[in-house]
Amino acid sequence: MYKPVLYHATAVAVYACILVICILAIIYGVRTRAYVKRQRVTALSRGFSPLDVQRIFIGKTFPRKLTRALIVHWAQMGYIRVEYVSRNRVKLVCRKRPPDHAKDTAVFFDRGTYVRERDVFNGVFARHGSAVVVNINKPLIKKEKVKSVNEAYASREDEGVFSSKHYKLKVATFILSFLPFVLSGVYLAITGSFVGLIPPFLIMIGLFVFRFIQEIPFLFRLIWSLGWVAPSIFLMIDAYANTFDPWGLAYASIAILFVGSYILVQFVDHREKNNLADYSDLVNYRKFLLFTSRIKLQEEGIDYYEVLPYLYAFNIKFLVKRKFNRENLPDWFVSPNGERGNLL
Repeated sequence: MYKPVLYHATAVAVYACILVICILAIIYGVRTRAYVKRQRVTALSRGFSPLDVQRIFIGKTFPRKLTRALIVHWAQMGYIRVEYVSRNRVKLVCRKRPPDHAKDTAVFFDRGTYVRERDVFNGVFARHGSAVVVNINKPLIKKEKVKSVNEAYASREDEGVFSSKHYKLKVATFILSFLPFVLSGVYLAITGSFVGLIPPFLIMIGLFVFRFIQEIPFLFRLIWSLGWVAPSIFLMIDAYANTFDPWGLAYASIAILFVGSYILVQFVDHREKNNLADYSDLVNYRKFLLFTSRIKLQEEGIDYYEVLPYLYAFNIKFLVKRKFNRENLPDWFVSPNGERGNLL
């Protein structure tokens, strides 16, 4: 049943939520961009780890997601020698352990990240001594070890990256993204179709599990969540198909639910100013790798294997690797038949 006053009040509330999300994304997106200076960054300091890239960009380090990047980084730092085994398998031979962070020989960008990375390194060789064969498509350390490393170093790891306002803004954006869907369901319930109360409940379960229950394998989590989300969307659209809906509340609430909570929320990013300077350097360095021509890179003598850890960390290797000279194998890579595999 169509109730004009209630419908238009709901529509105003739904589009007000959408407007607020867009305004937050613009304001904080512009703030972040303001600190990304237009300057040319052609290299990162020695000891700058792929984990530092993760921490500065997202505030957390996930060593299980950087197997290839860490292998190449450790090899470039002289910690390991890499021996070709097969296309996706290499043998890591420990040449020396990363020194304690308090020693003068320790080279790093961020002490906390370095200490964590050192524990990951020691964990790789803990059971197998000085050599271990690994699959470059799989995590370097097992979940049990990751858990202990996370418990030791993940607590407040984002200090110095985000301000106290950051998570409040993120939570507010998530709520505003979900609220239009709830309001649309409540309108249906009030006007006589109690099915409107079901979709918000179902979709909340599906999205919560997909986003926050990381212990479940990704593919299973995705399929399981879709089993809750897809029916929720169908029920909402079907219910509004039988209702006079000139403002398109069903489609608007579904669109902002996903666009707001997965895309626009990324722009609502309130970092500390010091971190924004580091963030600016990484953004400009990534632009340098992406947009500098092959000829310019060769003229400046940019070594492919020096930048390879960051190509992996930025996830741009497949876009730019052809711009580098990759004919010679690095000194730390041993391959009797000259086979490269997927690591290089």
